[in-house]
Amino acid sequence: MSRDQAYGGIILIVALLIAVFYIAIFIGEYVGLRFLIALKWWAIALPVAIFVLAVLAICMWIGWTMLTTPPPAPLEAEPTLPTSEAETKPTKEK
Repeated sequence: MSRDQAYGGIILIVALLIAVFYIAIFIGEYVGLRFLIALKWWAIALPVAIFVLAVLAICMWIGWTMLTTPPPAPLEAEPTLPTSEAETKPTKEK
């Protein structure tokens, strides 16, 4: 088993345990686990707070990047190819 697979397994197990605990919080009052009822508010407030802080952190990162990045160099006009006099003067046909 590679290191990436081990990390994937750990992430899977931790996420599964959190999901089971999260569901137990909401069905705890029906099963008789009264001590979990007090966690109901936190089960909603904590993920919302984490999401809001993550969005604000991304906004701060974007703002910092825009603040510290120097402006791009101005674009110059496209250089024109020099033309010969024969192309610019009309020719007289006889």
